[in-house]
Amino acid sequence: MRCVGTLVIALLLLSALPATAEDEEPNIEFFYPVVTRRPVIERELELNVRHEKGRDGRETETAGAIELPLLPWWQLEVEVPLVFTDPRDGTSAGGFGDLAVQNKFLFWKSVEHRALVAGGFELTLPSGSERRGLGGITAVRPFLTAGIALGPFDVLGDMAYEWNLNRHVAGQRELTLTASLAAGYRVSRWFTPFLELNTVTKTNGSAAQDAPQLLDRVQLYLTPGFNVRPLPGVTFRTGLQLPVSSPRQFDYTVHGALVWEF
Repeated sequence: MRCVGTLVIALLLLSALPATAEDEEPNIEFFYPVVTRRPVIERELELNVRHEKGRDGRETETAGAIELPLLPWWQLEVEVPLVFTDPRDGTSAGGFGDLAVQNKFLFWKSVEHRALVAGGFELTLPSGSERRGLGGITAVRPFLTAGIALGPFDVLGDMAYEWNLNRHVAGQRELTLTASLAAGYRVSRWFTPFLELNTVTKTNGSAAQDAPQLLDRVQLYLTPGFNVRPLPGVTFRTGLQLPVSSPRQFDYTVHGALVWEF
């Protein structure tokens, strides 16, 4: 019986080993947007910076993230942010924001069509101080994302629905639907300009807490940007997110990130 148990364990260990190069399918790569999620299962380190200016003041967030594939079809991401706020009326503050943990699952892959479909969920944990305006939110955000390469163009899209579990008024929890579409053109191996179209719609909550009346109104944003790849496995991405509709959460947001694939 001991021999049988040893044999079973050995077979399980062998099945968990990476496939040989002959058995592995080629990777499908897409450009890096700044708002839209990618359907790629990634192994990366990221340093992200986001600066937002709104009617209530300014906020800057710097976040470090690690993305690891636990299985060929399952990726875990952990992001730890530092938030710095400069409100128009109030005292500036800085410190740790809310921890984000994301699970992404690859649903479908076509090497022939250079297409991927993935989905998953993201958990936001209240590690930031709500009293100081640095977070304090508990939320769950299921999402679906897809991408396809059409010649030199990459086309990506994603949708997500967020339940804010601890922000509610009169028993109504805040719910937000987001959708994004992004297209990038590979000018060369090291440079890719892109354009993103992003929408945000608060479908539940209190209109009073989101002046100017964002409840059930579609916010529309355009985000032009570009990728630069100075070294193999290293990508710098940046974009400027601008509102093009009257309902808006902010006046503009500058996004930037440095990605290291390992």
